[in-house]
Amino acid sequence: MGVYRWLILCLTSFILAHWAYLSTSATELPDWGKAAALALQSLLPEVAVCLLLIRVEQSRTLLQSLGLDLQLVEVKT
Repeated sequence: MGVYRWLILCLTSFILAHWAYLSTSATELPDWGKAAALALQSLLPEVAVCLLLIRVEQSRTLLQSLGLDLQLVEVKT
């Protein structure tokens, strides 16, 4: 059963990346890494922002060792 779930997830991710690639109207062969990143940013922007925030939090100690202080502030529109 796990193999079937894995195959369905792979097929779904391939289709989403392919649709994202087709939306660019590119004529050359696809770079699947870039297509997957484009699909993540366009279809799931909340996940992309959460991944960015996680990366910032992980590098906070590096920034503090360089004498930098990082503050994330919500912008209200």
